[in-house]
Amino acid sequence: MENTANPAKDEKGKKRFSLNKKISIAMIGVVLLTLFGVCAIVFSAMGALTSKLLDSSQKIGETAAEDSYSSMYEMTRTRLMELAAGRADLADDIFQNFQKSVVILAEEAELLYDSQDSYGEVSIPPPDVSNDGTLAVQLLYSAETDPEDPAIIAEAGLIGNMQDALYAVNDNSPNMVSDYIATETGIMMQADYISGAKFDSEGHILPYEAHERPWYIGVKATEKPFFTSVTKDAHTSRTGIICGAPIFHDGKLAGVAGAGMYLDNVEAIVTGMDLGENGDAFILNQEGKVLFSTSGTGTLAATVDGKDLRTSENPVLADLAENAVAGQAGMEALEIDGRACYVAYSPMETVGWSFFTILPREDVEKPAKDLTQTITSLTQQSVNEAVHLADGVQQKLILLVFLAVALALAVAVVLSRLIVRPIRKLTKAVANVQGDDLDFQWDMDTGDETQVLADSFRSLTERMKTYIENIQRITAERERIGAELNVAAQIQADMLPCIFPPFPDKKGIDIYAHMAPAKEVGGDFYDFFLLDDDHLALVMADVSGKGVPAALFMVISKTLIKDHAQITRSPKVILEKVNNILMENNAEEMFVTVWLGIMEISTGKITAANAGHEYPVVRGADGSFTLIKDKHGIVVGAMEDIKYRQYEMEIEPGGCLFLYTDGIPEATNEQEEMFGTGRMLDALNQEPNASPEKLLSNVMTSVNAFVGSASQFDDMTMLAMKREIENPDHNPDESD
Repeated sequence: MENTANPAKDEKGKKRFSLNKKISIAMIGVVLLTLFGVCAIVFSAMGALTSKLLDSSQKIGETAAEDSYSSMYEMTRTRLMELAAGRADLADDIFQNFQKSVVILAEEAELLYDSQDSYGEVSIPPPDVSNDGTLAVQLLYSAETDPEDPAIIAEAGLIGNMQDALYAVNDNSPNMVSDYIATETGIMMQADYISGAKFDSEGHILPYEAHERPWYIGVKATEKPFFTSVTKDAHTSRTGIICGAPIFHDGKLAGVAGAGMYLDNVEAIVTGMDLGENGDAFILNQEGKVLFSTSGTGTLAATVDGKDLRTSENPVLADLAENAVAGQAGMEALEIDGRACYVAYSPMETVGWSFFTILPREDVEKPAKDLTQTITSLTQQSVNEAVHLADGVQQKLILLVFLAVALALAVAVVLSRLIVRPIRKLTKAVANVQGDDLDFQWDMDTGDETQVLADSFRSLTERMKTYIENIQRITAERERIGAELNVAAQIQADMLPCIFPPFPDKKGIDIYAHMAPAKEVGGDFYDFFLLDDDHLALVMADVSGKGVPAALFMVISKTLIKDHAQITRSPKVILEKVNNILMENNAEEMFVTVWLGIMEISTGKITAANAGHEYPVVRGADGSFTLIKDKHGIVVGAMEDIKYRQYEMEIEPGGCLFLYTDGIPEATNEQEEMFGTGRMLDALNQEPNASPEKLLSNVMTSVNAFVGSASQFDDMTMLAMKREIENPDHNPDESD
């Protein structure tokens, strides 16, 4: 019997294997090769997948963390700056409105001096102790003034006509304590609540030396509105400030209109700010001293007699205070009293102060750091989960490979295909997720750990996209607000006449107008419209304030003026009716300066009224442009039942009327010099016979050249109407 356990030997002694053994060895070799091949492919794919996953997750996490940190940090800094600017504007509005009230008194006094023959004498009594505690107008004199002098008596009787104006302005200014008119001749008419303080211990009326007071000295030196330094009220110990405005007559200073106010509302704007437990706010005056502050101690504590921060031993704080006093806005990182802070500041231009907001650096950076830490933690957690799952998949794959050897080559091939192909596809999908492309493309459902890995990575990318989308949504919202303001600006522009020539069939007149708002939307407006075939209405106006509130008030004012012009052709009546309508619901105490004229086209005669607006400019048929110093009334919307005056003037054939808002003469260059009416007249007289469009272009070119790189502070609006000369060669009696 043959022994099959041992291989047979040939005649040379070499071992021989049967075909069965060769096939078995071949099958085992194929299976072993398959085993090694499958193992090599699987482990190579798993290694590449894990490496790609770790690298991609790390890059995505770092990118998202950096972007989120930068966005959150910048948003917090921007918000701090916006808080400072917003509170500065809010506080400055109080001083701006207060200054305008004083300017109204000065303009009303100038009208008295310029039109003395139109007013009688009004007697004002001296101080009366019984009036103490109530608002009363009384007359005082300088020690060097003789009350019995006929000239002094006449001048006192003339300014006595200001009594109602003093009461009205005081009643309409909630922050006002007292208001007064002081003359160069030593007369002082004052409306206040302290009549009893006007006497000495023996009951004699004390003289009042207005010329020695800081508010009078400041106005006389600057010849423009002037705010004093902050002082303590001698009668109440409350903090106050005084504003004065010059009164001119015949080109010389005739006196000063002034008023005092308490600063309780300004202090409340500071103390009412919510900057968290560690934030602070304060106001710095033009002398570099802290006036009001939420900090009770330390460098930023409020005290009128405190140290000038411009001389601080902290060089960064000293430079920052210097910039603020210079009227700049900005944000700095510095250390105050041993605390690292971010300080934002914005100017209050009317009084030359600045509003400061302060947050500790750790409070500013904390939201961004927290978000970065959260993103990093989530990224690391996802990576750890992915690595853990990858390890588990590898162990199971080894077990499956050994089972494949036992189940035969065919099963091994099938398992290899089922395992390796999804892993390679997942590796490729993971590799494609990079940069800004966070879309993870996976359309398989293997039902095993590979699918879990894919789901985990998909979850990670979705969360990253959510974080980025949130940041993009915030950015888009800010862009939307900007777009809406652009639409509002376009709507406002469309409300103004913008087709030139406006009346192509109307011979004899040529009109052109232009408005350039300082912000997205403005408060200036112009208008012109035919009342009938021979009457043309011309309007130039300037609403107080800027931005959206001024634009809304402008729409209402423009509509009311045009509607009432259709009813009556009396400019004074139109302004009186519009004024009373605007006063009915004017809680924001806004007002508008208006010049309104109605021209008879056939004769060139204009009937006009001026409600606190700039002087019109007229060019006669023979020559140059000159200012028409018409009589100014009080601005529309300031107080009820105002009576306006109207006057007449004529535009000769070939003559021209030029109207404008204060944004033109008050345009300021980098040296804080104003353009002025003189330069405006020079620009008009460059080409006095030019068309209205060319006239406006010459003025705008001159303004831009003067201002240079300085930012536009106010709306700029102009209108020119030229009365054309009829053709002297044309004879209607001649036949063609």
